[in-house]
Amino acid sequence: MKQNREDIPFEYAHCFATDGQCPQRSGCLHALITELPMKTSQYASNIITAIDPRYVASLHGKGGCTFYRSSDLKRYACGMSRMFDAVPSRIVSEVRRCVQNCFTCRNYYFASRKGKRLISPAEQAEIASVFRALCPELRPIYDSFEERYEW
Repeated sequence: MKQNREDIPFEYAHCFATDGQCPQRSGCLHALITELPMKTSQYASNIITAIDPRYVASLHGKGGCTFYRSSDLKRYACGMSRMFDAVPSRIVSEVRRCVQNCFTCRNYYFASRKGKRLISPAEQAEIASVFRALCPELRPIYDSFEERYEW
């Protein structure tokens, strides 16, 4: 997936550690975004947030960086308009309530159901556990999927 500067969340931290300073650098989103070309403009996109290089230097021999974020693409679900169609009517309200509880707020549930908000892999796993517990013969049905970075 080609990365654009516009896709990066506002004030997402850049990391300027070298390969010698950080063994995880080649697979980290914080390092990946530092390699994207800068655009010349007079707006705030030219001001960046960065991970302190002194922190990276202090990690030598102490294990991984706590800011590490994998640059692997994740599979996000988009929409769940037909998720409850096959659920038996006697338990559909309970399944719907439990699926709503997989989201941090009701607004996220409704936006995700309509496809206006992507459903993270973690949320998909929670929804799958609801289905395994309440109707093990069924699997959650999503409208589509997209490959995205997990910022």
